[in-house]
Amino acid sequence: MKKIIILLSLTCLLTTGCSIKKLDVSNIDNIIDTVLMDKSKHKNVVFDGYSYYRPRGLKFLEKEDYNAILSDSHNNTYYLYIDVVSYYHKVDNTYEEDSNAYYSRKINDKKGGYLEINKIDDRYFIEAVYNYSKVEVFSDRNSLDNTLVNVCTLLSSIKYNDSVLETIVGDNVLNYEEESFNIFTTKKSDSNYLDYVEKYDNIYDSDSKVKDEDHIDLDSDD
Repeated sequence: MKKIIILLSLTCLLTTGCSIKKLDVSNIDNIIDTVLMDKSKHKNVVFDGYSYYRPRGLKFLEKEDYNAILSDSHNNTYYLYIDVVSYYHKVDNTYEEDSNAYYSRKINDKKGGYLEINKIDDRYFIEAVYNYSKVEVFSDRNSLDNTLVNVCTLLSSIKYNDSVLETIVGDNVLNYEEESFNIFTTKKSDSNYLDYVEKYDNIYDSDSKVKDEDHIDLDSDD
């Protein structure tokens, strides 16, 4: 009887070990296909020129103009950037899938983007781009699926107001430098990309605020 228990324990240990070493690619594909491709019209965050839905469980740490920092119950920090300039000019998706990454997939629908995951030490660095918006976040293995659902929910819900962006971007874009931050280029490492885009904030109207009708504040959990 003891031998049977030992054999079963070893079997479970080996099985668990394999599941930790390898990501469930089929599950990630399913999250992309069902969540990222969702045509949800929900929104609870509205800025001048765009809106999106913040999933329940995510709270704002900072938010201003085209950048936002959020966190979840697993203490994962999400860096969100809305690239209205790329959207305005309909910049092509130049991402190339990387066979060396833990996970790499190019999204080829009309909104375009990609999801790439790389393992750094014992954590997973997620870079996701969709509809001219990008999220970067680190996640541990246990919370990876939940993190990906949050990322895909954020990106899939982004809607742009073309008439507003015409007035915001149309004139200011002449000052946009050629060496601009490219959301279709991955970092593959610990990279708070908000440092890269900070210098571009000056070309926008910094008076853009979240509309009061959304009743969103930095301390709200809903």
